Amino acid sequence: MMNKLNRISILSKQKGFTLLEIIVAMAIASFIGVAAMVLLDRATLAHQNIQEQGDRYNEIERAMLFISNDLQQIAPRKFRDEFGDLKDNLFSDDSGGSAQLSFTRLGRRNPAGLARSNLEKLTYVVEDNQLKRISYLYPDGMSLETGLNRTLLDKVEKLSVSFNDGEQWNDYWPINEQSAAAESVTGLDLPVAIRVTLELSDIGSISRLYVISDRKEKANESS
Repeated sequence: MMNKLNRISILSKQKGFTLLEIIVAMAIASFIGVAAMVLLDRATLAHQNIQEQGDRYNEIERAMLFISNDLQQIAPRKFRDEFGDLKDNLFSDDSGGSAQLSFTRLGRRNPAGLARSNLEKLTYVVEDNQLKRISYLYPDGMSLETGLNRTLLDKVEKLSVSFNDGEQWNDYWPINEQSAAAESVTGLDLPVAIRVTLELSDIGSISRLYVISDRKEKANESS
């Protein structure tokens, strides 16, 4: 009888856990749970950062694509400013403390089939740390304040534009001031290439080079 009771007591001890064992097991489980949560949080944060960076680069490429599409359809036509003075179509001016790029392009959309010109005057400028594309209802006689603003990109600290005349890069265009009393509005002298640089607060400097004209080809055509 005593042997039987001893065997039952031994079996009962083998089936149970001590308080210390339970505490150690709970501590290990808690450590594993915390580590898993930390890894999950880091993975989620990394995924969000990658997605935000991807969205940011998509916004930048979209803005550059707007500039590219507009410059590819630049019109060989001078324009008149709000004072009636004749200006070269491609015009840069940083007198206001921020560079801008103004020109007239072809191919203005007209889905309603209105009786209007297919020319569209545009200005790219940075205001309030935003790259803005300003379009005008008419290609002539419009001031910057009357344009329709469209924000293309934010966190832009500076816009820089340089022009290659076939020999060197210049910080402004036109290189030579032309007479405002010129009779012809054609024969626009374009640079060979335009380099657009954006200083972004979160990424840094980004530049794009756009080929505009071929002076050798123009020389052959004129000869």
